[in-house]
Amino acid sequence: MFFNFKLNVFAFLLFCCTLFFAGCGDDDSNVVESVVSQTNSSDEENDDSAEAEVTFLLYMVGENDLSSYLAENISDIKTGYGLTDINANILIYVDISTTPVLYKIDKDSNGNTVRKTVKTYDDQYSVDPDVMRQVVEEVFDLYPADRLGICFSSHANGSFYTSNTVVKRSFGEEGDEGYSMNIDDLSAALDSCPYLDMVMFDACLMGNIETAYELKDNCRLFLATPNSVPGEGFPYDEMLPDLLLMNEEGLSAAAAAYMEHFHSNSAKWDDFVAVSVTDITKLDDVALYLDSLFQSEEVQQNLYSLNRNKLQIYESGYYLYDVGDWVDSLGLSNPYVEKIHDALDAAVVYKDHSDYASVNDFGDLQIPLDDAEFSGLNTYVPPMNPYYEYSFVRFFTTLKWYKAAGYGNARFYNMFE
Repeated sequence: MFFNFKLNVFAFLLFCCTLFFAGCGDDDSNVVESVVSQTNSSDEENDDSAEAEVTFLLYMVGENDLSSYLAENISDIKTGYGLTDINANILIYVDISTTPVLYKIDKDSNGNTVRKTVKTYDDQYSVDPDVMRQVVEEVFDLYPADRLGICFSSHANGSFYTSNTVVKRSFGEEGDEGYSMNIDDLSAALDSCPYLDMVMFDACLMGNIETAYELKDNCRLFLATPNSVPGEGFPYDEMLPDLLLMNEEGLSAAAAAYMEHFHSNSAKWDDFVAVSVTDITKLDDVALYLDSLFQSEEVQQNLYSLNRNKLQIYESGYYLYDVGDWVDSLGLSNPYVEKIHDALDAAVVYKDHSDYASVNDFGDLQIPLDDAEFSGLNTYVPPMNPYYEYSFVRFFTTLKWYKAAGYGNARFYNMFE
């Protein structure tokens, strides 16, 4: 029995072994054709009316084994929009076949939600930064509003580096080649659009401090999960009315709805969810105190002896650990540890978790979680010998978080710069 998560299925060299991550079923072209047929069914169209309060773009990269879930996601978006009086531009870019489509969810004169096709595209890789930039720029140019937000939906593997990118250019998994994009290119793809109130990820492991900080010039609020996301994704029918508020209260309520949805459903194995909402503008304080922590010689020595097997991990085989637990283990009794925690608590405005962080292929809950080891965000922690993961560590040194938080103070990291 295999369970579907929004994790990348990819292989990379690690500890001189090839590790293959399971949990997603095989692609099925018949399923893709069925979804295309369903999402292309005719909906009643209506003219755009008054200027909207908010523009929300759902960017779906689904030319993979998640394609069968996307039609239901779109239906849930329609349902959710019908439950709010907010006048919104709801745009859905969906790539599940050779013909990507941009839809707009509207309301007709009777208040019923309808879907219309705004644009169809030639076959393209939606994880190409140039493609993403063009789509996002066009949407926010054509549909201005006071509040702006975007959600990325696909497979993902957090802040890990991937070399399997389009051209030169990790979020997404697309096509037979399994192309993805790194988080710095994702951030760059948003540089040409207006400053956003919110960016969220309906994708596994993207609730990490590196991604949050990489987006610091692109948005204010960041909603994501530090662990896996069930294949069906977020319950948009329950979350959308709160998401459209695009403030701390709204996103916190939406995150709570995500937790409640999977806690109350009938599938016991779904009860492994976690989520957080972060005010990215407050992460500079975390970086400032972490920079001070890294100036300690004792802390620098701890980097070489830190046993990551004792850290709170979120998914087996993915070396992404709780950032707060890592700080505790690294800093020990250093006075900056408490300052980092206070700053982190101020930045993470909402967080919640189940008793477990993950589930295996047989539906057994695994990796216990408790409040003392849960900050709401994960982070990449290299092994004691970082040369085992040379490409990962080298990429890490190029990120905004690395530079702002003072990792370069330590020889453990700066030898890879």
